[in-house]
Amino acid sequence: MSDLNAQNITNPYNHMMADPTIWRLYGTVGCHLCEIAESLLRQAQAVADIRWQSIDIAELPEQEMLKFADKIPVLVTATKTLYYPFSIMDVMALS
Repeated sequence: MSDLNAQNITNPYNHMMADPTIWRLYGTVGCHLCEIAESLLRQAQAVADIRWQSIDIAELPEQEMLKFADKIPVLVTATKTLYYPFSIMDVMALS
């Protein structure tokens, strides 16, 4: 049984939000800035213990989607939120 089933969580994004060690990158398919942000996170992962999950805002409830729609990509950690543009140095400062 997966953790999601064991906790009776229907929305997988709620599970991620419950784990403060997993960063969330809000974006959407076809967003070239989101692809750049993912590349920065992969680069940072090569040298730091970073766990992150891409979240497609199109799959969020409308109110949440609208919150991010004109700001993506947005990187959210337990303590900080970075709005693009951000650099590899900004990402590393979070780790």
